Amino acid sequence: MDIKDAIGMKDAKDAPKTSAGAPVISIVIATHNRSIDVLENVDALLPQCVDQPVEVIVIDSASAPAHAEVLKNLKGRERLTFIRLDELGVARARNAGFEAGRGEWIALLDDDAVPRPGWVEAAIAHAARCDGQTAILAGRVIPRWPDNFEIPPSQLGPRARLLLSVVDENGFRDTTDHPIGVGANMLFRRSALKARGGFDVMSGRVGSNLASGEEAQMMTDLIRAGYRCWYSDAFVVDHKVHAGRLTRAWLTERARKEGEVELRGLKTPGQKIARAIKMLMATPVLSVFQVLDGPEREYYLRLNHNLGLLRKLFGLAS
Repeated sequence: MDIKDAIGMKDAKDAPKTSAGAPVISIVIATHNRSIDVLENVDALLPQCVDQPVEVIVIDSASAPAHAEVLKNLKGRERLTFIRLDELGVARARNAGFEAGRGEWIALLDDDAVPRPGWVEAAIAHAARCDGQTAILAGRVIPRWPDNFEIPPSQLGPRARLLLSVVDENGFRDTTDHPIGVGANMLFRRSALKARGGFDVMSGRVGSNLASGEEAQMMTDLIRAGYRCWYSDAFVVDHKVHAGRLTRAWLTERARKEGEVELRGLKTPGQKIARAIKMLMATPVLSVFQVLDGPEREYYLRLNHNLGLLRKLFGLAS
């Protein structure tokens, strides 16, 4: 077997050719009531798009009138398509961007993520190295911490950091066996998304409900279907972490919602029963151990993840 086939990558010069004028990457930014954040995102992104085979699609997911008015400033921007939806939902908005996009790759950026200089060039270069079996390419997400917080960032463990969409690892490597990546900075192969029918609107966040994870569910589904996932630290965004998220209450609720989302990803009754039994056995132990909690353990987050799944399974979740 050729070494390039073995590692699932190839040289940029071997990348599939697109039709004349077609973008390689369609950058999709879904937003709801964060108009100022979106403008900062777009102002950092569009100068990088000049003479590059990319397009930018911003979807306003039913923002309030004041934010909708500000977002009108995006209309008419060169290389940018603006879409307004009157129905809430991040996954629904991302699907609208995916359907409007023409690129070989669909890149997701959060509205409060600011791409660093060189993001576009690095994303294009690394996507070009992916062979046809690679459908996911995740990028680096650096937190932009607030000035005020209940929990200092230094006291956050890896589970809490992931709940806050922090993906700060070095290297360029295949992560299929242990996938990493969040929707703040991630590329999906368009043909793979199309084959799956787009993102699950039942898994995506709607308004203030913290249940989210349509991109994580898509990663899981694509990997189960035989696709590969890669990570690169070369294309980077700064992701704003709002002060309200650096609290035990927010992280607890977020962990519970992650448990609910995990349950949705279990496809058969057998999978659900097996997972529930494992969690029922672990939950009493975690309930005791959480009194010994610390950043290196995060027992309270593990406990609430389990409780979220079990509550949803038994119809107790709101």
